[in-house]
Amino acid sequence: MGKIKIGAQLFSLRKYLKQEENVPLVFKKVKEMGAEVVQVSGMCKIDSKKLGKISKDFELPICITHSPIDRIKNDLDRLANEHLDFGCKNIGIGMMSSEYRGSEDGLMKFIELLNDTAKKLEAYGMTIAYHNHHFEFKKYGEKTIYDIMIDETDKAVQFIPDTFWIKVGGYSPQEYIKKLSGRINTLHLKDYKKTLGLPVFRAVGKGIFDFVDILKVAEDAGVENAVVELDLSPNPYKSMEFSLNHLKKIYP
Repeated sequence: MGKIKIGAQLFSLRKYLKQEENVPLVFKKVKEMGAEVVQVSGMCKIDSKKLGKISKDFELPICITHSPIDRIKNDLDRLANEHLDFGCKNIGIGMMSSEYRGSEDGLMKFIELLNDTAKKLEAYGMTIAYHNHHFEFKKYGEKTIYDIMIDETDKAVQFIPDTFWIKVGGYSPQEYIKKLSGRINTLHLKDYKKTLGLPVFRAVGKGIFDFVDILKVAEDAGVENAVVELDLSPNPYKSMEFSLNHLKKIYP
């Protein structure tokens, strides 16, 4: 299998991305830290062609996004064309919205949305991908919500497994990366630790995960990109730099 590109999920640096003029600066900083790709999520509104130029200028391809569900439902053609403007073929959903959560019927409607969207995106040579948290590891009957999603979605629907949230859900990241072999364009890397009995986000290399093994399993599963995501950090740049440096050491 090919070598995975290591990068940054820009949601981690959202506090620096509130103004359009800061976008090139953030791209420059993460490029200098060694990022090979970025995911766009949680940043200010910016013209898609401008974003494409910034991505090109800093030689930092945008591997995937998190995009609003209402745009996926009601404005898909324009959203797809915007993605093509910045050279990205993967539209991501950051979380299942509340209208679909809480019942099996809601879940099946969400699965239908994913399948329909994947079909529509075929015309653009694009895919839809879903990012998990921990509620997807609750069960309906014998199966977790996540397993139902994996089994009931078309193979064209991709997933963005998140190492931390899979662990909080009670499972091993490696188990789900294997299960999703061939269906992961981008993997989210964040470390995990328990403090006072509660799970805490950690920079990659500061928690309990064996990222050497995770990346080996990910490579075998055909993962193309692995991005560092830190939902919360007192110093996001420092945490991102530590994480990327650690990954460079263990995955040169």
